[in-house]
Amino acid sequence: MKKILVIEDTAEIRNNIQEFLEIQDFEVMEAQNGRIGLDLARKNKFDLILCDIMMPEMDGYSVISALREDPATADIPFIFLTAKCDRVDLRQGMNLGADDYITKPFTPYELLEAVTARLNRVAQQNEKLKQVSERVEHLENFDALTGLPNQSALQGDSGYFNEVISKADRNRSLVPFLLLGLDRFGRINDTVGYSNGNLILQKLAQRLISFTERTAGAAVARVSGDEFALVLPPVIDQESAVAKAQDILKLIAQPLDLNGKSIPLTGSIGIAFYPTAWNVEELQKQASIAMSSAKSEGGNRCSVYTRPIFGHEFSRDLQLTADFQQAWERKELQVFYQPRIDLRNQKIVALGAVVHWQHPSRGLISLEKTLSVAEEAGLTVPLNEWILRIACQQAKVWRQSRVFARVAVSLPTQLFIDNNVESKIVSAYEDAGLDPQFLELEIAADTIASIANVNATARKLMTWRDVGIQTTISSFGLKHASLDYLESLVLNNLKMEPISATKVLQNAPILNAIIQMAHRLKLRVVAEGVQTEAEAVLLKKQKCDEIQWKESLPAKQLQNLAKGIKGIRISN
Repeated sequence: MKKILVIEDTAEIRNNIQEFLEIQDFEVMEAQNGRIGLDLARKNKFDLILCDIMMPEMDGYSVISALREDPATADIPFIFLTAKCDRVDLRQGMNLGADDYITKPFTPYELLEAVTARLNRVAQQNEKLKQVSERVEHLENFDALTGLPNQSALQGDSGYFNEVISKADRNRSLVPFLLLGLDRFGRINDTVGYSNGNLILQKLAQRLISFTERTAGAAVARVSGDEFALVLPPVIDQESAVAKAQDILKLIAQPLDLNGKSIPLTGSIGIAFYPTAWNVEELQKQASIAMSSAKSEGGNRCSVYTRPIFGHEFSRDLQLTADFQQAWERKELQVFYQPRIDLRNQKIVALGAVVHWQHPSRGLISLEKTLSVAEEAGLTVPLNEWILRIACQQAKVWRQSRVFARVAVSLPTQLFIDNNVESKIVSAYEDAGLDPQFLELEIAADTIASIANVNATARKLMTWRDVGIQTTISSFGLKHASLDYLESLVLNNLKMEPISATKVLQNAPILNAIIQMAHRLKLRVVAEGVQTEAEAVLLKKQKCDEIQWKESLPAKQLQNLAKGIKGIRISN
């Protein structure tokens, strides 16, 4: 039974409305003024409120204003009952959030028509909202390409992993966690294109679904790109899990038909076990190490994770991770900058912000090693958030010194997909007092290629464009050239993989193909990792727009350089 509140100061009208609506099988409560009506609305859950405008103590406008400001009552449908029918009065009520008006005097049937129409409208909206919520929940837990559950569905208290281990005897059984990765799938994508690559992944998903349907208690999820996780029912020994993994490899290796052509396909599987590891994150990490081992041995095989023997190199890396954590806590890291130069006018247009770590005993740690150690330490996101803030602050300092180059900051995958990334970026440039037009964000091509929700990515990039931030797709190689949705993304620049820039002559055909594609999409092309003037000259001849030097410099050394790029000459 729908519950309706009637707020009306005229007793006769109020009683007539109540009597008529109760005959129509509505539950009705009444209030003789706005103050009492507001109090009732806050204490009860109503499906609809009918409210007079002209009342003592609190008029109808004040009632609806108070209701709309309170989250608990803001969405209650609201109809005004009024003798005031001037357009100005009507507009005032609608602006405050009224859903409809009934003009006095009115017949019972006019009242019923308005009430029924509004309740039906709310029911339709609630049904649409339910459908949208179900679709959103589906997108959050299922992969859009393959229809398989995704990483989110795998984890959590109600995830597939917990569902399986709840049936396991911790003292007597093992729960296998398998991570499957296709062998040389990047090369297959380069050959057949991303669209056909997606078809291959869909066909593979169907094979994995058929396997889990034949294996009671098994579950499969797509965790990223060409990687799939499978949780198998409990086993009594590792050999049983290996036998299952071998069955999966045979299933994958069956000929795959693609547009009348047979595509050879193999995979590698890494196996980890619960309760050797107690959560999905650690199991996935162990299985990934085992899968990498299987791939290094040629692929088309499975490997069980074994704990590493703590040798010299492992100990050095472990110590380096501990040293990095200490350097982070002691604020010993610095942000250096790599100049990015427009090849046409030989001016610095941007400065790429990178972390700089000078180890007290091992000297300068390479950027690649530093980022790897940061990831191992679980500091990738906080490190890059810090770089973003420092870069924005430095850009503001340069701006005050009349250096107008942008700062370019990389967003790793973990930060790019963070639900709060927009607010973190806004906070960084606003706290620094920096105009966002002097900020550039770089997102790796692999990150964009692995994200299933292209529309959400497009909206995110458009939001940044609208406030003036430039965006760049970075680490772009030939394997990414067939990304069929690239033209739907709002981007300013395309930065090629460093290897393309450091081997210009050998990679001339690849460079030419990428540059032509980028220019068709109206993107400026940036070559990263340039180390010599000769490379810069060759890149200019290839019609590359900008180069980024591999050498990074502290902010103090860059101020004068950015005004005139002294010491850097690029001849025709």
